[in-house]
Amino acid sequence: MSRIEIVEKPLPAVRLAARTAIAAEQAEMSTIVGPAFDAVADALNSVNASLARPIAQYSSAEDGMQVTVGYEYSGPAIDGVEIIELPAVGTAVCGVHLGAMDGIQNSWMALHEEIIARGFLPSGPCRELYVRAESDDQADWVTELQQPVTRS
Repeated sequence: MSRIEIVEKPLPAVRLAARTAIAAEQAEMSTIVGPAFDAVADALNSVNASLARPIAQYSSAEDGMQVTVGYEYSGPAIDGVEIIELPAVGTAVCGVHLGAMDGIQNSWMALHEEIIARGFLPSGPCRELYVRAESDDQADWVTELQQPVTRS
């Protein structure tokens, strides 16, 4: 089991230029997330907008997992992407995953164990903030896991 440093903190509201899709199975996630980020990046590049804060949000849907991926964006609407407002969250339990995405599930499990140990319940969609995600091999990636919570 991954051991990660875990903190409680509020999450700010974030306005994203994004794309949303449904993954019927966990195995589909990699075929959805990467291409969706690429499509949003292409749209933002067409208007010279920043790609500084990539964020993904995951929530349960009837037919699988709804995935919203995008970049923080304050400009006008752009063809090919949705403008989505992620609401502020009063309390979230957050941890940092270091390295490749193929090991992120262990970090999420450690985070959820700590949520329960601290007397919280998950409440609402979780987020991943990609603090550093430039290299193709993902070895140096830094991803902040963010789970909104309420007291149980």
